[in-house]
Amino acid sequence: MKMPTEKENEALLLIFKDFSSDYNANSISKKLNITPRGSLKILNSLYSEKTLVRKKLGKAIFYKVDFEDNYAKKLVETLLIKESKEKTARWLHEFGGLAETAQIVLIYGSTVRNYDKAKDIDLLVIIEKERYKEVKKFIDEKNNISYKPIHPLIMTLSDLEKNLKNKNPAMINAIRESYVLHGHDKMIEVVKNVTSF
Repeated sequence: MKMPTEKENEALLLIFKDFSSDYNANSISKKLNITPRGSLKILNSLYSEKTLVRKKLGKAIFYKVDFEDNYAKKLVETLLIKESKEKTARWLHEFGGLAETAQIVLIYGSTVRNYDKAKDIDLLVIIEKERYKEVKKFIDEKNNISYKPIHPLIMTLSDLEKNLKNKNPAMINAIRESYVLHGHDKMIEVVKNVTSF
């Protein structure tokens, strides 16, 4: 196993987070601002390492994360952790208390795009039903001291999966744009359960 390059990591994370889209060399090249030949090389490298699976439709070959491969899952988990540490260190600290009660915590929306222009803080909090009051109390306490209002979307794991399987555009977009603050491994399982060719 060789260590993936930065662009390979970028491609893998893109394919994971945008699980509802089908990516081939051309579509990846546009997202990563590289040539189609360069993206094909990246995709073939990830495929040869068994990190991606592929399916041929007509003349095009499409790629998805190989969730049956342990290395692929651990690599995606590592990339999600690295991404959240680099881009959301403040929010990791701010909402760290949710790790005790929530299964998954994602931050998304205008807050992650441009905090200064954001009017609120959007969170997707996945919980076990019986933990709702604890999570609500934590959010209410944070809202009392927060400069911008926190808008949590609180649901169970099965509700999230149902929304994603039903292709709820708002939910898919939240996953695509989000940073995972907590529950990286569980988020991978959710995407695994709703991803198919």
